[in-house]
Amino acid sequence: MKKRNMVPLQELNLADRFLFDEVMEDPQTHREVLSIILGKEIPPLERAQTEKEVRISSLARSIRLDVFTMDEETTVYDTEMQQEKKKDLAKRSRYYQGLIDTGILKPGIPDYELLNNTYIILIMTFDLFGYGKYCYTFKPVCQEVPGCILEDGATRIFLNTRGENDDEVSPELVEFLHYIENTTDQAAQASKNERLHRIHDRVREVRQSEPANKKSRGK
Repeated sequence: MKKRNMVPLQELNLADRFLFDEVMEDPQTHREVLSIILGKEIPPLERAQTEKEVRISSLARSIRLDVFTMDEETTVYDTEMQQEKKKDLAKRSRYYQGLIDTGILKPGIPDYELLNNTYIILIMTFDLFGYGKYCYTFKPVCQEVPGCILEDGATRIFLNTRGENDDEVSPELVEFLHYIENTTDQAAQASKNERLHRIHDRVREVRQSEPANKKSRGK
């Protein structure tokens, strides 16, 4: 088994799942991140569950969600950090959606209208689709009727920290995605983005909580 290099928190970027999970456990910080990604104010959140295991039976494959939370309007958010490019990420997001839906709809309730709105968000340090976009948003649409969207409440978003279409997305999102891979005091200080400043305050808080002789999980 290959050993992972152990590095201090000070040397990790948010692209590292360990630091990402620690930072996003704070509801206000996670709310700031979601507001940047979705381009709107997000209602207050519950405290996030990190590394949340979702299993529907002992025979079915379980999943472990990076950061899972719900807002006060019962919208569900699963936010994943992904550094390794894998071919199955699209279908994995489909499986995540199915298990999340199964887990939040109580047994015996026949009204599917009670299913929560959900966002599955994958933040990736690569371009999964190859079109140079920072953000790829997917909702089911009708092939026969352009503009006819299947309003089932499910949205899947794939973010690319190395996008090239700066003029098509908000400067706030571009700065945040660059910050994911360059989580430094200098990057935060150079930004005029107040949300990013508050996110970095949380990053510094997490980093300062680590004793000088304690090492974080490896990259």
